[in-house]
Amino acid sequence: MKKFVMKLVVVTAIAVCGASSVFAGGVGSLGFADIGSPSVVGGDIDTGTQFTIGNLVSTAAGTNDFAGLSTQTFGNISFDVNVANSFSISTAAFGTFTSTSFQVSSSGPGFENIYILGNYTGGTYAIADGGPASFTLSFTQNPKATGAISDSGTFAIPPAAPPSSVPEPSTFTLLGLGGLGLTAFALRRRPVAF
Repeated sequence: MKKFVMKLVVVTAIAVCGASSVFAGGVGSLGFADIGSPSVVGGDIDTGTQFTIGNLVSTAAGTNDFAGLSTQTFGNISFDVNVANSFSISTAAFGTFTSTSFQVSSSGPGFENIYILGNYTGGTYAIADGGPASFTLSFTQNPKATGAISDSGTFAIPPAAPPSSVPEPSTFTLLGLGGLGLTAFALRRRPVAF
């Protein structure tokens, strides 16, 4: 029993040390707002792939290594979700984030989440070392396909989990009908006891 406990302690210590060394970069997040006029080629965020952020600025909501970072202005940014390295933001204080891949998910008509994985290099303010990071953008358009577009974003190091898509109501309807059909089938096969 004593040997088992000792092995458990050693394995736990290795796991904890290994987990802490997996990511040696900085830790933190920073919120972003667009104070300009965002747009998309073709006019519809649900079908467009080439986006322009009007005037991207950081908010005062930085955490951990980015707590206290003054508002940063990144200006006009254009990118194409089909070109892996087309998104890049940079200021001397914040540092530089450059995309390596995009994941686009829709949560309904007129709403798009764009999850961007990339590499971050710290600036003069950021205590954070460089490393893998993510930038999640949320675009909304009201009315869909023709209305005004707005967007906001969140930077995170290490990368945040990608947003999940919310199933359409028709998906829930189909699942419900399938469940009713299976229930009816199971009840029909069950022998009736008198």
